[in-house]
Amino acid sequence: MIKKLAVVVFFFGTVIGMSVPVYSEYNAADPTDESIAVPQDEEMLPAEEGVGEGVITGDVTALDATAGSITVKGSDGAEKAFSVVDGETILWKGIEDIKLTDIKKSDKAEVGYYTDDAGKLVASWVDVIVPEQPVATGTQTAPVSSQPAEPAVPEAE
Repeated sequence: MIKKLAVVVFFFGTVIGMSVPVYSEYNAADPTDESIAVPQDEEMLPAEEGVGEGVITGDVTALDATAGSITVKGSDGAEKAFSVVDGETILWKGIEDIKLTDIKKSDKAEVGYYTDDAGKLVASWVDVIVPEQPVATGTQTAPVSSQPAEPAVPEAE
């Protein structure tokens, strides 16, 4: 038992010992060092307000199904217009998939979005928020009969 424990501890120690130098060298590297290659397909977006990706929750203030756009007014009062790409943007209400024409002005919605190469906001998904139904107060019970139930009698042949 002790031999097995020693082998396991040795194994984990070796793995950790080999990982730490590689990890620390990568983190300690100079960010301006060009010897560390960043994959060309990863584009760095500027860290500006309204650029990149995010989620906004608010009221739908405008909707154009023919143009494929939706505008949502967030809690900060700012309105953001999003392109809705047919076949790419996921639209749902509760657990149902819907179409852009099913969304109404003044619906409350949550929109996940990103900024495309042209700087345009594009909706990845739109979730129309379904208001919660109030919970019924009190409890309902079935009426109770004072007579016992009669047993079922098989039919005679």
